[in-house]
Amino acid sequence: MGNYDTIDQWRNEYYYKLRDCKKAMMDDCALSQAYNSNTLKKFMEQLIGTHGLENVSLLLSNTIREAPWDKRYSSKVKAWANRYPEIQPASAEEKEPLRIFALNLYEHPAILNQAARIAMQKEKELSQSKPKEQAR
Repeated sequence: MGNYDTIDQWRNEYYYKLRDCKKAMMDDCALSQAYNSNTLKKFMEQLIGTHGLENVSLLLSNTIREAPWDKRYSSKVKAWANRYPEIQPASAEEKEPLRIFALNLYEHPAILNQAARIAMQKEKELSQSKPKEQAR
């Protein structure tokens, strides 16, 4: 990240990065279309490559955590989602106090569950490759 004069500048840039990631997932029903055409894994890999695993996982986990009662999310996915921090809402004095909800993914839980599984697998792959890199 760049240099910021205030923490609000950093928060705003971070919010816009998350919003861009959500837009890539939701525009033209991209996530649904990838799921329905059996290209979800490829779509998720491209999304992660463009927006980063942390941003993709943060959006997925915060959306999944909004519905703890929903049995369509697997228990493993719910546990994974709870490891991520909640996206903090904007302060009360800002013009958009509800902008936090603008980052929720409005998609069928079965699709989000599968997308989260792909993110979990990517995390696992990355954690297994780190010890090899450190040994060099």
